[in-house]
Amino acid sequence: MRDRESLLFTDHARRRSQQRGKRREALVLIYRHGDLERRAGRGRVAVRLSRAACAGLLAGGLSKTQVERAARAELVVSELDGAVITVLDSEE
Repeated sequence: MRDRESLLFTDHARRRSQQRGKRREALVLIYRHGDLERRAGRGRVAVRLSRAACAGLLAGGLSKTQVERAARAELVVSELDGAVITVLDSEE
């Protein structure tokens, strides 16, 4: 279960986000506002932002750059404790 207030990254997720050039700010946006989820196996779920969520973030005052960065990433999150397991480039 994701606790949208607390955010825990595994060491692996930190390394992958750095390797893929993903900023923590963008990952926090995905974690807190991600509304598209798909099963990723072994009690994990992949989370990303939908177009509607991106539009809502823009309407809420975030910059286009911030939202675009978040839209280009996907998090794999543990359903057990909400920890971010890894960071992927978004498929869309």
